[in-house]
Amino acid sequence: MSKDKKDKIPRLFDGSVDELTKPSKKKAGREDLKKVKKQKTLYISLDVNRKLIELYGDEGRRQSIIVEDSVNLYYYLKKAIGEKNFDELMSAVRREDPEFLREYISKFKL
Repeated sequence: MSKDKKDKIPRLFDGSVDELTKPSKKKAGREDLKKVKKQKTLYISLDVNRKLIELYGDEGRRQSIIVEDSVNLYYYLKKAIGEKNFDELMSAVRREDPEFLREYISKFKL
């Protein structure tokens, strides 16, 4: 084996097993959840992907912000109007008819 290939082999951890299994000595303070970046893996349909791309183009914003706004909207609507009304609203949304949805939302007297 040439010397170049030998240098490219990663070195193994040479510490003890205890160091691997003990919690870190860093203070486990609560970090602001809105500032911590988390990896998002979304499995979405092609139709939802098309809608996300359209929103991204219209809004001129990062996709992650659009997804976070969507999750916040979903979460707080569900909390605000209750489980039954939320399920009815989601069935109206799934019809994918903006006019029907406008009429349905007007019943809420916003």
